[in-house]
Amino acid sequence: MSNETYDVIVIGAGPGGAVSAALLAKQGVKTLLLDKNDRAGGKALTLSSKGFSYELWPVSGGPSHSSRWEELIKELELDVELLTPEGAILTLYRNPSGEYVPYQAPGPIPPTPEEAEGLGRFFNDMMSLSPQEIDALDEVTCHEFVSRYQVPQAFYSSLAMQSNIVFVVPIDLLAASEMVKTIRDMQSGGAGCYFKGGYGKISEGCAKAVERYGSEVRLRTRVERIAIEEGQVRGVVTDKGTFHAPIVISNAGIQPTVLKLVGEEQFDKGYVNYVKDLVPSLGIMGIRYFLSKPVLDHPMYLTFSDDNYFNVERATRAKAGQLPEDALVFITVPSLYDPSLAPAGKQCALVGTLCPPGADMENPQIFWDKLEQTVAKIWPELPKYIEHKEYYGTADVSALTREHVLPGQGGECIGLGQIVGQCGRHKPSAKAPLQGLFYVGCDAGGYGCGTHHGVDSGFRVAHMVLQYHQMHQGAF
Repeated sequence: MSNETYDVIVIGAGPGGAVSAALLAKQGVKTLLLDKNDRAGGKALTLSSKGFSYELWPVSGGPSHSSRWEELIKELELDVELLTPEGAILTLYRNPSGEYVPYQAPGPIPPTPEEAEGLGRFFNDMMSLSPQEIDALDEVTCHEFVSRYQVPQAFYSSLAMQSNIVFVVPIDLLAASEMVKTIRDMQSGGAGCYFKGGYGKISEGCAKAVERYGSEVRLRTRVERIAIEEGQVRGVVTDKGTFHAPIVISNAGIQPTVLKLVGEEQFDKGYVNYVKDLVPSLGIMGIRYFLSKPVLDHPMYLTFSDDNYFNVERATRAKAGQLPEDALVFITVPSLYDPSLAPAGKQCALVGTLCPPGADMENPQIFWDKLEQTVAKIWPELPKYIEHKEYYGTADVSALTREHVLPGQGGECIGLGQIVGQCGRHKPSAKAPLQGLFYVGCDAGGYGCGTHHGVDSGFRVAHMVLQYHQMHQGAF
Protein backbone atom coordinates (compact mmCIF):
# COMPACT_ATOMS: atom_id res chain seq x y z
CA MET A 1 0.00 0.00 0.00
CA SER A 2 1.48 3.30 -1.12
CA ASN A 3 1.01 6.53 0.80
CA GLU A 4 2.58 8.56 -2.00
CA THR A 5 0.48 11.55 -3.12
CA TYR A 6 0.61 13.02 -6.62
CA ASP A 7 -0.94 16.04 -8.26
CA VAL A 8 -2.26 13.98 -11.17
CA ILE A 9 -2.56 10.27 -11.95
CA VAL A 10 -2.90 9.23 -15.62
CA ILE A 11 -4.40 5.81 -16.37
CA GLY A 12 -3.10 4.36 -19.63
CA ALA A 13 0.06 5.13 -21.60
CA GLY A 14 -1.44 5.19 -25.08
CA PRO A 15 -0.81 8.31 -27.17
CA GLY A 16 -3.37 10.41 -25.30
CA GLY A 17 -2.35 9.37 -21.80
CA ALA A 18 1.39 9.42 -22.36
CA VAL A 19 1.28 12.83 -24.06
CA SER A 20 -0.85 14.46 -21.37
CA ALA A 21 1.33 12.99 -18.60
CA ALA A 22 4.57 14.21 -20.20
CA LEU A 23 3.24 17.72 -20.87
CA LEU A 24 1.99 18.05 -17.28
CA ALA A 25 5.26 16.72 -15.86
CA LYS A 26 7.16 19.34 -17.86
CA GLN A 27 5.06 22.03 -16.18
CA GLY A 28 6.16 20.78 -12.75
CA VAL A 29 2.94 18.91 -12.02
CA LYS A 30 3.77 15.82 -9.96
CA THR A 31 2.39 13.11 -12.25
CA LEU A 32 2.08 9.33 -12.03
CA LEU A 33 1.57 7.49 -15.35
CA LEU A 34 0.20 3.96 -15.01
CA ASP A 35 -0.28 1.21 -17.59
CA LYS A 36 -1.30 -2.44 -17.30
CA ASN A 37 1.06 -3.48 -20.11
CA ASP A 38 4.83 -3.83 -19.89
CA ARG A 39 5.46 -0.86 -22.18
CA ALA A 40 3.82 2.35 -23.29
CA GLY A 41 1.92 2.56 -26.56
CA GLY A 42 -1.68 1.50 -26.03
CA LYS A 43 -3.30 0.55 -29.34
CA ALA A 44 -0.05 1.56 -31.10
CA LEU A 45 2.27 -0.44 -28.84
CA THR A 46 5.38 -1.84 -30.58
CA LEU A 47 6.68 -5.34 -29.75
CA SER A 48 9.95 -7.09 -30.61
CA SER A 49 10.25 -10.82 -31.28
CA LYS A 50 12.64 -13.06 -33.26
CA GLY A 51 14.39 -10.10 -34.84
CA PHE A 52 11.17 -8.32 -35.85
CA SER A 53 9.69 -5.19 -34.31
CA TYR A 54 6.07 -4.47 -35.14
CA GLU A 55 2.73 -3.19 -33.91
CA LEU A 56 0.04 -5.72 -33.15
CA TRP A 57 -2.09 -4.49 -36.07
CA PRO A 58 -1.60 -1.98 -38.90
CA VAL A 59 -0.96 1.53 -37.57
CA SER A 60 -0.17 4.66 -39.49
CA GLY A 61 -1.35 8.23 -39.50
CA GLY A 62 -1.48 11.75 -40.77
CA PRO A 63 -0.95 14.53 -41.35
CA SER A 64 2.74 13.80 -41.84
CA HIS A 65 3.82 17.45 -41.76
CA SER A 66 2.65 20.39 -39.63
CA SER A 67 1.42 17.76 -37.21
CA ARG A 68 0.89 17.40 -33.51
CA TRP A 69 3.69 14.82 -33.59
CA GLU A 70 6.18 17.41 -34.80
CA GLU A 71 4.92 19.83 -32.15
CA LEU A 72 5.23 17.17 -29.44
CA ILE A 73 8.77 16.12 -30.40
CA LYS A 74 9.89 19.75 -30.29
CA GLU A 75 7.98 20.62 -27.10
CA LEU A 76 9.35 17.67 -25.12
CA GLU A 77 12.72 17.40 -26.89
CA LEU A 78 12.00 13.74 -27.59
CA ASP A 79 14.65 11.48 -29.06
CA VAL A 80 12.12 10.23 -31.61
CA GLU A 81 12.44 10.45 -35.39
CA LEU A 82 9.31 10.99 -37.45
CA LEU A 83 9.50 9.21 -40.83
CA THR A 84 7.58 10.79 -43.70
CA PRO A 85 8.53 8.92 -46.88
CA GLU A 86 7.04 10.06 -50.17
CA GLY A 87 4.73 7.58 -51.85
CA ALA A 88 4.34 5.44 -48.73
CA ILE A 89 0.74 4.49 -49.53
CA LEU A 90 -0.39 2.36 -52.46
CA THR A 91 -4.16 2.29 -52.89
CA LEU A 92 -5.57 -0.54 -54.99
CA TYR A 93 -9.08 -0.47 -56.44
CA ARG A 94 -10.94 -3.46 -57.85
CA ASN A 95 -12.18 -2.14 -61.17
CA PRO A 96 -15.38 -3.29 -62.91
CA SER A 97 -13.36 -6.05 -64.63
CA GLY A 98 -12.42 -7.50 -61.24
CA GLU A 99 -8.75 -6.52 -61.40
CA TYR A 100 -6.98 -4.61 -58.62
CA VAL A 101 -5.30 -1.56 -60.10
CA PRO A 102 -3.58 1.45 -58.52
CA TYR A 103 -6.23 4.03 -57.72
CA GLN A 104 -6.00 7.69 -58.58
CA ALA A 105 -8.98 10.01 -58.31
CA PRO A 106 -11.47 10.12 -59.85
CA GLY A 107 -11.05 6.45 -60.85
CA PRO A 108 -10.27 4.25 -63.85
CA ILE A 109 -13.26 5.42 -65.92
CA PRO A 110 -13.08 9.01 -67.17
CA PRO A 111 -15.75 11.13 -65.48
CA THR A 112 -18.65 12.56 -67.40
CA PRO A 113 -18.73 16.35 -67.72
CA GLU A 114 -21.31 16.44 -64.92
CA GLU A 115 -19.10 14.29 -62.68
CA ALA A 116 -16.01 16.38 -63.44
CA GLU A 117 -17.93 19.51 -62.51
CA GLY A 118 -19.21 17.83 -59.34
CA LEU A 119 -15.71 16.78 -58.31
CA GLY A 120 -14.40 20.28 -58.81
CA ARG A 121 -17.16 21.78 -56.69
CA PHE A 122 -16.66 19.12 -53.99
CA PHE A 123 -12.96 19.85 -53.54
CA ASN A 124 -13.37 23.59 -53.86
CA ASP A 125 -16.13 23.67 -51.27
CA MET A 126 -14.33 21.31 -48.89
CA MET A 127 -11.10 23.30 -48.96
CA SER A 128 -12.75 26.73 -48.71
CA LEU A 129 -15.24 26.17 -45.90
CA SER A 130 -14.90 28.61 -43.02
CA PRO A 131 -14.59 27.31 -39.42
CA GLN A 132 -18.23 28.28 -38.84
CA GLU A 133 -19.33 26.40 -41.96
CA ILE A 134 -17.37 23.34 -40.87
CA ASP A 135 -19.02 23.49 -37.42
CA ALA A 136 -22.39 23.51 -39.15
CA LEU A 137 -21.52 20.05 -40.56
CA ASP A 138 -21.45 18.41 -37.11
CA GLU A 139 -24.91 16.98 -37.78
CA VAL A 140 -24.35 16.15 -41.46
CA THR A 141 -22.93 12.76 -42.44
CA CYS A 142 -20.10 12.35 -44.93
CA HIS A 143 -22.53 10.50 -47.21
CA GLU A 144 -24.98 13.40 -47.09
CA PHE A 145 -22.21 15.91 -47.77
CA VAL A 146 -20.72 14.15 -50.81
CA SER A 147 -24.20 13.36 -52.14
CA ARG A 148 -24.66 17.09 -52.73
CA TYR A 149 -22.30 16.63 -55.70
CA GLN A 150 -22.46 14.32 -58.70
CA VAL A 151 -19.22 12.33 -58.49
CA PRO A 152 -18.01 9.05 -60.06
CA GLN A 153 -18.83 5.86 -58.18
CA ALA A 154 -15.14 4.96 -57.81
CA PHE A 155 -14.47 8.30 -56.14
CA TYR A 156 -17.42 7.85 -53.78
CA SER A 157 -16.13 4.34 -52.94
CA SER A 158 -12.64 5.72 -52.22
CA LEU A 159 -14.12 8.32 -49.87
CA ALA A 160 -16.16 5.60 -48.17
CA MET A 161 -12.99 3.48 -47.79
CA GLN A 162 -11.23 6.45 -46.19
CA SER A 163 -14.20 6.89 -43.85
CA ASN A 164 -13.67 3.28 -42.81
CA ILE A 165 -9.87 3.27 -42.54
CA VAL A 166 -9.15 6.79 -41.27
CA PHE A 167 -12.17 7.22 -38.99
CA VAL A 168 -13.22 3.54 -38.61
CA VAL A 169 -16.95 4.21 -39.05
CA PRO A 170 -19.47 3.74 -41.88
CA ILE A 171 -19.57 6.61 -44.37
CA ASP A 172 -23.25 7.28 -43.62
CA LEU A 173 -22.47 7.82 -39.90
CA LEU A 174 -19.18 9.76 -40.13
CA ALA A 175 -19.61 13.42 -39.16
CA ALA A 176 -18.82 15.56 -42.23
CA SER A 177 -17.18 18.17 -39.99
CA GLU A 178 -14.64 15.61 -38.78
CA MET A 179 -14.01 14.41 -42.33
CA VAL A 180 -13.49 17.92 -43.72
CA LYS A 181 -11.08 19.04 -40.99
CA THR A 182 -8.98 15.89 -41.16
CA ILE A 183 -8.88 15.55 -44.95
CA ARG A 184 -7.85 19.20 -45.20
CA ASP A 185 -5.00 18.51 -42.77
CA MET A 186 -3.85 15.59 -44.92
CA GLN A 187 -4.23 17.50 -48.18
CA SER A 188 -1.70 20.04 -46.90
CA GLY A 189 0.46 17.74 -44.75
CA GLY A 190 0.31 14.32 -46.38
CA ALA A 191 -0.31 10.97 -44.72
CA GLY A 192 1.30 7.59 -44.13
CA CYS A 193 3.94 8.64 -41.60
CA TYR A 194 5.68 6.35 -39.10
CA PHE A 195 8.36 6.50 -36.38
CA LYS A 196 11.87 5.09 -36.46
CA GLY A 197 11.83 2.03 -34.22
CA GLY A 198 8.05 1.63 -34.43
CA TYR A 199 4.89 3.56 -33.70
CA GLY A 200 5.12 2.86 -30.00
CA LYS A 201 8.26 5.00 -29.79
CA ILE A 202 6.21 8.18 -29.50
CA SER A 203 4.43 6.92 -26.36
CA GLU A 204 7.64 5.38 -25.02
CA GLY A 205 9.41 8.70 -25.57
CA CYS A 206 6.68 10.51 -23.64
CA ALA A 207 6.96 8.00 -20.78
CA LYS A 208 10.71 8.67 -20.61
CA ALA A 209 9.96 12.40 -20.61
CA VAL A 210 7.65 11.96 -17.62
CA GLU A 211 10.60 10.56 -15.65
CA ARG A 212 13.05 13.08 -17.08
CA TYR A 213 10.87 15.89 -15.75
CA GLY A 214 10.87 14.38 -12.26
CA SER A 215 7.59 12.47 -12.29
CA GLU A 216 6.93 8.71 -12.24
CA VAL A 217 5.89 5.87 -14.56
CA ARG A 218 4.69 2.48 -13.35
CA LEU A 219 4.12 -0.24 -15.95
CA ARG A 220 2.56 -3.69 -15.34
CA THR A 221 0.22 -1.91 -12.93
CA ARG A 222 -3.47 -2.54 -13.47
CA VAL A 223 -5.92 0.03 -12.15
CA GLU A 224 -8.82 -1.73 -10.45
CA ARG A 225 -10.76 1.28 -9.24
CA ILE A 226 -10.74 5.08 -9.18
CA ALA A 227 -11.31 6.13 -5.58
CA ILE A 228 -14.13 8.67 -5.12
CA GLU A 229 -15.25 10.34 -1.89
CA GLU A 230 -18.21 12.71 -1.83
CA GLY A 231 -18.02 13.31 -5.57
CA GLN A 232 -14.28 14.07 -5.50
CA VAL A 233 -11.44 12.01 -6.97
CA ARG A 234 -9.04 10.76 -4.29
CA GLY A 235 -6.73 8.50 -6.28
CA VAL A 236 -6.62 4.97 -7.70
CA VAL A 237 -6.56 1.45 -6.35
CA THR A 238 -4.30 -0.90 -8.34
CA ASP A 239 -3.01 -4.44 -8.12
CA LYS A 240 0.23 -2.89 -6.79
CA GLY A 241 -1.33 -0.67 -4.12
CA THR A 242 -3.25 2.58 -3.72
CA PHE A 243 -2.00 5.91 -5.04
CA HIS A 244 -3.45 9.26 -4.05
CA ALA A 245 -4.21 12.32 -6.16
CA PRO A 246 -7.00 14.92 -6.48
CA ILE A 247 -6.97 14.58 -10.28
CA VAL A 248 -7.19 11.45 -12.44
CA ILE A 249 -6.98 11.44 -16.24
CA SER A 250 -8.28 8.23 -17.78
CA ASN A 251 -7.06 6.96 -21.15
CA ALA A 252 -9.05 3.76 -20.58
CA GLY A 253 -12.13 4.97 -22.50
CA ILE A 254 -15.21 6.76 -21.21
CA GLN A 255 -17.37 3.66 -20.94
CA PRO A 256 -14.85 1.48 -19.05
CA THR A 257 -13.96 4.46 -16.83
CA VAL A 258 -17.53 5.33 -15.85
CA LEU A 259 -19.04 1.84 -15.71
CA LYS A 260 -16.12 -0.11 -14.24
CA LEU A 261 -13.29 2.00 -12.80
CA VAL A 262 -15.56 4.51 -11.06
CA GLY A 263 -18.91 2.75 -10.96
CA GLU A 264 -22.19 4.08 -12.28
CA GLU A 265 -23.51 4.66 -8.75
CA GLN A 266 -21.20 7.69 -8.52
CA PHE A 267 -22.90 9.46 -11.43
CA ASP A 268 -26.28 10.93 -12.19
CA LYS A 269 -28.50 8.37 -13.91
CA GLY A 270 -28.90 10.60 -16.96
CA TYR A 271 -25.13 10.76 -17.45
CA VAL A 272 -24.81 6.98 -17.07
CA ASN A 273 -27.47 6.48 -19.73
CA TYR A 274 -25.65 8.96 -21.98
CA VAL A 275 -22.37 7.04 -21.55
CA LYS A 276 -24.02 3.68 -22.22
CA ASP A 277 -25.57 5.11 -25.38
CA LEU A 278 -22.25 6.21 -26.89
CA VAL A 279 -21.36 4.31 -30.08
CA PRO A 280 -17.95 2.67 -30.57
CA SER A 281 -15.92 2.72 -33.76
CA LEU A 282 -15.78 -0.38 -35.91
CA GLY A 283 -13.51 -3.16 -34.72
CA ILE A 284 -10.24 -4.35 -36.21
CA MET A 285 -9.03 -7.89 -36.71
CA GLY A 286 -6.52 -9.58 -38.95
CA ILE A 287 -3.32 -11.54 -39.36
CA ARG A 288 0.39 -10.92 -38.81
CA TYR A 289 2.37 -12.58 -41.61
CA PHE A 290 6.07 -13.25 -41.00
CA LEU A 291 7.61 -13.81 -44.43
CA SER A 292 10.88 -15.51 -45.39
CA LYS A 293 11.21 -13.15 -48.35
CA PRO A 294 10.13 -9.55 -48.97
CA VAL A 295 6.97 -9.72 -51.05
CA LEU A 296 5.41 -6.28 -50.55
CA ASP A 297 7.20 -3.17 -51.74
CA HIS A 298 5.16 -0.33 -50.21
CA PRO A 299 5.03 0.58 -46.49
CA MET A 300 1.23 0.77 -46.58
CA TYR A 301 -1.53 -0.67 -48.74
CA LEU A 302 -5.23 0.14 -48.88
CA THR A 303 -7.50 -2.00 -51.04
CA PHE A 304 -11.17 -1.46 -51.77
CA SER A 305 -13.97 -1.98 -54.26
CA ASP A 306 -17.41 -0.57 -54.92
CA ASP A 307 -19.01 -3.30 -52.82
CA ASN A 308 -16.75 -3.84 -49.79
CA TYR A 309 -16.63 -0.49 -47.98
CA PHE A 310 -18.85 -0.27 -44.91
CA ASN A 311 -22.02 1.73 -44.75
CA VAL A 312 -24.58 0.98 -42.04
CA GLU A 313 -26.38 -1.63 -44.14
CA ARG A 314 -23.19 -3.51 -45.01
CA ALA A 315 -21.89 -3.33 -41.44
CA THR A 316 -25.17 -4.86 -40.29
CA ARG A 317 -24.86 -7.64 -42.85
CA ALA A 318 -21.25 -8.28 -41.81
CA LYS A 319 -22.34 -8.63 -38.18
CA ALA A 320 -24.70 -11.37 -39.37
CA GLY A 321 -21.82 -13.10 -41.18
CA GLN A 322 -22.74 -11.91 -44.69
CA LEU A 323 -19.45 -10.67 -46.16
CA PRO A 324 -18.66 -9.15 -49.57
CA GLU A 325 -16.74 -10.99 -52.28
CA ASP A 326 -13.43 -9.45 -51.13
CA ALA A 327 -12.45 -7.96 -47.80
CA LEU A 328 -11.39 -4.35 -47.46
CA VAL A 329 -7.68 -4.70 -46.62
CA PHE A 330 -5.33 -2.39 -44.72
CA ILE A 331 -1.64 -3.45 -44.55
CA THR A 332 1.47 -1.90 -43.05
CA VAL A 333 4.99 -3.25 -43.47
CA PRO A 334 7.11 -1.72 -40.65
CA SER A 335 10.49 -2.63 -42.20
CA LEU A 336 9.66 -0.68 -45.36
CA TYR A 337 9.57 2.43 -43.17
CA ASP A 338 12.58 1.41 -41.06
CA PRO A 339 14.71 -1.52 -42.37
CA SER A 340 16.00 -2.27 -38.87
CA LEU A 341 12.56 -3.62 -37.90
CA ALA A 342 13.02 -6.97 -39.66
CA PRO A 343 15.90 -9.43 -40.17
CA ALA A 344 17.71 -9.04 -43.49
CA GLY A 345 15.80 -10.69 -46.29
CA LYS A 346 12.59 -11.07 -44.29
CA GLN A 347 9.39 -9.11 -43.86
CA CYS A 348 6.49 -8.74 -41.42
CA ALA A 349 3.17 -7.71 -42.97
CA LEU A 350 0.47 -6.49 -40.58
CA VAL A 351 -2.82 -7.22 -42.31
CA GLY A 352 -6.11 -5.89 -41.02
CA THR A 353 -9.75 -5.57 -41.93
CA LEU A 354 -12.77 -4.00 -40.28
CA CYS A 355 -15.47 -5.85 -38.41
CA PRO A 356 -18.12 -5.36 -35.71
CA PRO A 357 -16.45 -3.99 -32.55
CA GLY A 358 -17.59 -6.39 -29.84
CA ALA A 359 -14.95 -8.25 -27.85
CA ASP A 360 -17.54 -11.04 -27.63
CA MET A 361 -17.62 -11.52 -31.42
CA GLU A 362 -19.10 -14.93 -32.26
CA ASN A 363 -17.76 -15.63 -35.77
CA PRO A 364 -14.19 -14.35 -36.19
CA GLN A 365 -13.08 -17.25 -38.39
CA ILE A 366 -15.21 -16.20 -41.35
CA PHE A 367 -13.51 -12.78 -41.31
CA TRP A 368 -10.04 -14.35 -41.15
CA ASP A 369 -10.90 -16.74 -43.98
CA LYS A 370 -12.23 -13.92 -46.15
CA LEU A 371 -9.16 -11.80 -45.41
CA GLU A 372 -6.75 -14.60 -46.32
CA GLN A 373 -8.63 -15.29 -49.55
CA THR A 374 -8.47 -11.62 -50.52
CA VAL A 375 -4.77 -11.29 -49.72
CA ALA A 376 -3.95 -14.40 -51.76
CA LYS A 377 -6.02 -13.05 -54.66
CA ILE A 378 -4.20 -9.70 -54.75
CA TRP A 379 -0.71 -10.99 -53.85
CA PRO A 380 -0.63 -14.65 -55.03
CA GLU A 381 3.09 -14.95 -54.20
CA LEU A 382 2.66 -14.02 -50.53
CA PRO A 383 1.35 -17.38 -49.15
CA LYS A 384 4.43 -19.18 -50.52
CA TYR A 385 6.74 -17.32 -48.15
CA ILE A 386 4.80 -17.44 -44.88
CA GLU A 387 7.09 -18.80 -42.16
CA HIS A 388 4.67 -18.04 -39.38
CA LYS A 389 1.38 -16.26 -38.93
CA GLU A 390 -0.61 -14.99 -35.97
CA TYR A 391 -4.31 -14.24 -35.95
CA TYR A 392 -5.76 -11.45 -33.83
CA GLY A 393 -9.36 -10.47 -33.20
CA THR A 394 -11.50 -8.06 -31.24
CA ALA A 395 -11.03 -10.02 -28.02
CA ASP A 396 -7.25 -9.52 -28.33
CA VAL A 397 -7.68 -5.80 -29.02
CA SER A 398 -9.85 -5.46 -25.93
CA ALA A 399 -7.49 -7.47 -23.71
CA LEU A 400 -4.53 -5.28 -24.64
CA THR A 401 -6.31 -1.94 -24.42
CA ARG A 402 -9.97 -1.12 -23.91
CA GLU A 403 -11.76 -3.47 -21.55
CA HIS A 404 -15.10 -5.02 -22.44
CA VAL A 405 -17.86 -3.55 -20.27
CA LEU A 406 -20.88 -3.48 -22.61
CA PRO A 407 -22.18 -5.90 -25.26
CA GLY A 408 -20.84 -5.05 -28.71
CA GLN A 409 -17.98 -2.98 -27.26
CA GLY A 410 -14.34 -3.49 -26.29
CA GLY A 411 -12.65 -4.49 -29.54
CA GLU A 412 -13.09 -1.15 -31.29
CA CYS A 413 -10.18 0.06 -33.36
CA ILE A 414 -9.80 3.55 -31.88
CA GLY A 415 -12.50 4.14 -29.24
CA LEU A 416 -15.74 6.00 -29.70
CA GLY A 417 -16.93 6.39 -33.27
CA GLN A 418 -16.39 9.75 -34.99
CA ILE A 419 -20.04 9.91 -35.96
CA VAL A 420 -22.80 12.49 -36.06
CA GLY A 421 -23.72 13.24 -32.44
CA GLN A 422 -20.22 12.43 -31.13
CA CYS A 423 -18.06 14.99 -32.97
CA GLY A 424 -17.49 18.72 -32.89
CA ARG A 425 -19.78 20.42 -30.39
CA HIS A 426 -21.30 17.02 -29.63
CA LYS A 427 -17.97 15.43 -28.66
CA PRO A 428 -18.08 14.04 -25.10
CA SER A 429 -16.59 16.52 -22.67
CA ALA A 430 -13.07 15.68 -21.51
CA LYS A 431 -14.13 16.80 -18.02
CA ALA A 432 -16.36 14.28 -16.24
CA PRO A 433 -19.16 15.39 -13.91
CA LEU A 434 -17.04 14.37 -10.91
CA GLN A 435 -14.56 16.74 -9.35
CA GLY A 436 -11.06 15.95 -10.60
CA LEU A 437 -11.91 13.32 -13.24
CA PHE A 438 -10.92 13.81 -16.89
CA TYR A 439 -10.82 11.68 -20.05
CA VAL A 440 -8.13 11.68 -22.75
CA GLY A 441 -7.67 9.87 -26.05
CA CYS A 442 -9.91 9.41 -29.07
CA ASP A 443 -13.03 9.56 -26.89
CA ALA A 444 -12.68 13.18 -25.83
CA GLY A 445 -10.70 16.35 -26.31
CA GLY A 446 -9.38 16.08 -29.86
CA TYR A 447 -10.13 15.35 -33.50
CA GLY A 448 -8.46 13.71 -36.47
CA CYS A 449 -7.03 10.40 -37.57
CA GLY A 450 -6.37 7.64 -35.04
CA THR A 451 -3.09 8.09 -33.18
CA HIS A 452 -2.85 11.75 -34.26
CA HIS A 453 -6.32 12.20 -32.78
CA GLY A 454 -5.04 10.79 -29.48
CA VAL A 455 -2.02 13.12 -29.45
CA ASP A 456 -4.24 16.13 -30.18
CA SER A 457 -6.41 15.14 -27.24
CA GLY A 458 -3.31 14.78 -25.06
CA PHE A 459 -2.30 18.38 -25.77
CA ARG A 460 -5.76 19.79 -25.17
CA VAL A 461 -6.50 17.80 -22.03
CA ALA A 462 -3.08 18.57 -20.52
CA HIS A 463 -3.84 22.29 -20.93
CA MET A 464 -7.30 21.85 -19.39
CA VAL A 465 -5.96 19.86 -16.44
CA LEU A 466 -3.08 22.29 -15.83
CA GLN A 467 -5.57 25.14 -15.52
CA TYR A 468 -7.75 23.06 -13.19
CA HIS A 469 -4.74 22.11 -11.07
CA GLN A 470 -3.56 25.70 -10.78
CA MET A 471 -7.01 26.88 -9.75
CA HIS A 472 -7.38 24.12 -7.13
CA GLN A 473 -3.87 23.99 -5.64
CA GLY A 474 -4.11 23.66 -1.89
CA ALA A 475 -7.72 22.45 -1.99
CA PHE A 476 -6.82 18.77 -1.61
